[in-house]
Amino acid sequence: MLEKFSDEQIVHLVAYQNLYGPITPKRLDMLLARLAMDLISPHLKRGRRSKLRDHLMVWSQADRPRQSGRDHLGIVQQMQRQFEHDEDRRTHRTRRRKQGA
Repeated sequence: MLEKFSDEQIVHLVAYQNLYGPITPKRLDMLLARLAMDLISPHLKRGRRSKLRDHLMVWSQADRPRQSGRDHLGIVQQMQRQFEHDEDRRTHRTRRRKQGA
């Protein structure tokens, strides 16, 4: 690559990448992920931020991080805890409404 481009051209390419993102086919994915981040941020709870990698499409199985069975179990347990928490809040709200009526 250094033989094809002059030092000035490489500096220009690096500056362009720093401003506008990567100069590769993944550029469109990066731009759309950035747009998704900006669109979803007003809808998140206060203090929470979306990450760019949360919105990037993973096209190849090799690009995905490997997960163990324990990782999968942890994800399912976290989903179950959130479901139970939401159910408890719904039940508590229903009881308060019935007591107030």
